[in-house]
Amino acid sequence: MGKEKGIGILIFILAFLVLIYYTWGLVILQNPWFGQAVQDWVLATFAAGLLRDIFLPDPMFLIILPVWLAAVLIAVIAMWIGWTMITTPAPEPLEDFDFEEEKVAEGKKPEEKKPEEKKPEEKKPEGKKK
Repeated sequence: MGKEKGIGILIFILAFLVLIYYTWGLVILQNPWFGQAVQDWVLATFAAGLLRDIFLPDPMFLIILPVWLAAVLIAVIAMWIGWTMITTPAPEPLEDFDFEEEKVAEGKKPEEKKPEEKKPEEKKPEGKKK
């Protein structure tokens, strides 16, 4: 298996776990019909500590986290674009560039302007002779 496939599997598994966790925290635990029963089950099953905090997350945390991650992602992309613009040299203006010298350097002959050739005049067909 290639490195790309391994990274793809890892991304897929992490995305699936995030999907399950957010469904658990925002849909199942906050459900008005059976959410309280599930919360009571988590409190009865897990002692106070890390596991209880994982299985009974604060809904505000689940809302704030993706908003914060989106803001950070946008800021990082903007910083990357800015850094690229800062470190990339300005292109040479095209008006100062001599295309003929470029063709000579590449080993091609520069194109010469050909004089316009005169087209022979078209003869009109003569009428039918009887």
